[in-house]
Amino acid sequence: MSTLSSQSELAIGAHHSAVTEFLKRMNLQLAKPSLEQLEKIARRFSELPYENVSKIIKRNDLHGAIQFRLPDEVLNDHLQWNLGGTCFSLTYYLLEILTYCGYNCQPIMGDMKWGENVHCAILVHKDAHDYLIDPGYLIYQPLQISKDTITRHLTPHSGIEIRFVPEVERYDLYTFRNGQFTWRYRFTAKAVSMDNFAEHWIGSFSKPTMSGVCLTRTENEEMIYIHNDFVKITRPERVQRAKSFDTTEKLIVQKFGIPLKFIEEARSALDSNQQHIKYPTTKQDAS
Repeated sequence: MSTLSSQSELAIGAHHSAVTEFLKRMNLQLAKPSLEQLEKIARRFSELPYENVSKIIKRNDLHGAIQFRLPDEVLNDHLQWNLGGTCFSLTYYLLEILTYCGYNCQPIMGDMKWGENVHCAILVHKDAHDYLIDPGYLIYQPLQISKDTITRHLTPHSGIEIRFVPEVERYDLYTFRNGQFTWRYRFTAKAVSMDNFAEHWIGSFSKPTMSGVCLTRTENEEMIYIHNDFVKITRPERVQRAKSFDTTEKLIVQKFGIPLKFIEEARSALDSNQQHIKYPTTKQDAS
């Protein structure tokens, strides 16, 4: 049924060449681990956008089989075509980079409106504190996780808040703008094993995130979110929304630098993929 990547390929330290090449390309020198350096690495990593185009195409090319996009492939596709990855491939790659750079970090899982363990992020342990880094949700500023205080961080396009929920011993992450809060996901500040991470990664191939083309990235003071023919651009002063394939295609080329041939191929692949993937009926929450 699948051509699943070997579990050994997910061992931490298994992708040394992709890590060192990333550091070289981004002109990042090894330095003593610090929160400042952690943010610097994460922000350079943000040049790899969130996109599921490459994942949709690859699964179609493999006729429904499951194969992870691992760091070497993610980096090569980015350097050649400006592609990135989904939360699992981005989280795993950044996890490899941070571990190589001397950080104590592990993957964690999150629940969203449409399912449990459908999102992932990175937990970093530094100076007796835990911090969240989430490349899939464009969180590159290390956010301290605390049971005692609410963590709040402002970005040019929105705010992020993390609240501890004592009844379930978990944390809720919200985004907010102009006093309006939106719940995004719930997570436990406890690492999952790489075997469990791989199982959840496998499960992601049959989730709503594979039922439509989706891309998002931050650039300067704006966040760009695209889902099929819908686009939302969030800036400090206003939020713009539009529904037009012409608009989304123009932005994909201008803002993401991804050739339209990949978008066209992904849209075509969706029809084929639907034949062997059954999605839950819950509608995906738009960012």
